[in-house]
Amino acid sequence: MPNFCAAPNCSRKSTNCPEIPFFRFPKDPTRCQKWVENCRRADLENRSAEQLHKQYRLCARHFEQSLICTNSPYRTVLKDNAVPTLFDLTSHLNKPEGKHRKHKMIKELTEEDLLRVKAPRISFIVTCTTEAHMKSFCCVLSSQQKDNT
Repeated sequence: MPNFCAAPNCSRKSTNCPEIPFFRFPKDPTRCQKWVENCRRADLENRSAEQLHKQYRLCARHFEQSLICTNSPYRTVLKDNAVPTLFDLTSHLNKPEGKHRKHKMIKELTEEDLLRVKAPRISFIVTCTTEAHMKSFCCVLSSQQKDNT
């Protein structure tokens, strides 16, 4: 039975692309939800992680190369924390809808979603040795946040 990629605007299937690995949605509900959010398939949001794991897959083209492990000559696997991030969410705008083609509904982003996606990510650890140092650091952070808005 062939595997079909569940990503929007991706028509890859295992019979046409045997060299491209396909990965099941994770069983972990939290990680699975992140996969659904990233691929923006509104029709998958109400499905359980178990259903998604059994019935849906994403091809390797939707994952950063650094998240794919090819150590084994027999099997390609994802790293434990892998989340798909590479999607074509615009090409459907240029194509007329086919009569018999099922299309994957792309979820439109709300203003809140856009802000969350565009928000700068702060990922560093600060060690403050004195209370004065801590106050000056907090002032710098708050002024940067005001500049970003």
